[in-house]
Amino acid sequence: MSFVGKFCITLIALLLGVGSMYPQENRTETFLSSSDDGCIVSIDTLGDRIRKNQRFENIEVHFRLDKHYLDLDYMGNRASLQKFAQKVDSIGISRIDSVVVVSQSSPEGVYEHNLWLSRNRANTMRKHIQDTHPQLRDRLTVYPDGESWKRLREYVKNDTLMKKETIEKVISIIDSDINIGTKKWRMQQLPVYRYLLATYYPRIRNSSFIILYYSEEAKPEPPVEKEPVVNEPEPAPVEGDKAEESPVVVPVVPVPEEWTPRVHLKTNAVGLGLAIANVGAEIDFAKHWSFTLPICYSAWNYFRSTIKFRTFSIQPEFRYWLSQKNDGFFAGAHFGLTYYNFAFNGDYRYQDHDGTTPAIGGGLSVGYRMPISKNNRWRMEFSLGAGVYPLHYDVFHNTKKTKDGLMTETIKKTYWGIDQAAISFMYTFDLKKKGGLK
Repeated sequence: MSFVGKFCITLIALLLGVGSMYPQENRTETFLSSSDDGCIVSIDTLGDRIRKNQRFENIEVHFRLDKHYLDLDYMGNRASLQKFAQKVDSIGISRIDSVVVVSQSSPEGVYEHNLWLSRNRANTMRKHIQDTHPQLRDRLTVYPDGESWKRLREYVKNDTLMKKETIEKVISIIDSDINIGTKKWRMQQLPVYRYLLATYYPRIRNSSFIILYYSEEAKPEPPVEKEPVVNEPEPAPVEGDKAEESPVVVPVVPVPEEWTPRVHLKTNAVGLGLAIANVGAEIDFAKHWSFTLPICYSAWNYFRSTIKFRTFSIQPEFRYWLSQKNDGFFAGAHFGLTYYNFAFNGDYRYQDHDGTTPAIGGGLSVGYRMPISKNNRWRMEFSLGAGVYPLHYDVFHNTKKTKDGLMTETIKKTYWGIDQAAISFMYTFDLKKKGGLK
């Protein structure tokens, strides 16, 4: 009897749960490969800035996972910034043509969030250079480059510890023309993924300082002196007038796109597999926060009257997302209510007491959501939760006419265990700022 009760509640759990790949965007990645002396030998997106009479220096600082503030004690950042200051002093301001800051993020998690990270890392380093070297303000350019798959590919290609076939497998995934989220998922399935995550991903979370400067022998020649031109003297400025200063133009990193709340309509494939109709809706009400409400209903038998899995259940849940875009990994707290009438072709049938005493409880859940379409509208979600539910149910003899089966006993007990297990498919709508769908 105890086993049957737990089995029934476990099946309920499969019904209650209803529950992120990243938008595929066309973009150019900037990969900086350095020679032993630190001079840049290739800069993909800055080719138009390279001149034959210039040299390049590349100095990097790194950022902690999911952070954009500067930590001087992380991965030799203090020494890197000291080296940058020394290079600027040794080259001389007059010889520096420009300083380019390229900021990147590692290819893990939500793409939109990673792009936001690279923009803020670029802003962090732009502010640092402006504060420490104000004379470079008008020679400074920043490039927030987002996720750098190309840099990861270069690291893997030159790896001396992995087997050749493993390297080829990783590179084939990186080079594949598939949705970014699917690409990340395939990477995570590789046995070598943890090695890549620990060895190479931290190096990609960086900002590179590229100093473009003139060499001594290639320094631009001074302009040829021309015949002096005699101009009429300009009238003296009226007292109180001030000479108009020419503004200093400082490149500004584009502001990250404004957060857009979304509504998701979804269905649980596990419930559909049990021939149980179900639908759910989820709405984003703040960055990191959303609310979801799944509803399940079944009112029929499985081919014969002695086999049935009739239920009506709801499980509203508040979720906290690790990403401010409300995608990827989440943790949730939910409330559950389920009416049930189960029979498994055995001797007994189980129903909530008098048909008016549902299982009521709640618990916690974790899950992951990813897009499965190029337009980022269709998504797939996995969730698993556990909770506690006080039960009060009646046990009947399971007869062909189940309503005629006599009640044998009434049981009260508490269930602890899994109460949510879902594989859900959904379609996503964006909400307008002032309400409504767009």
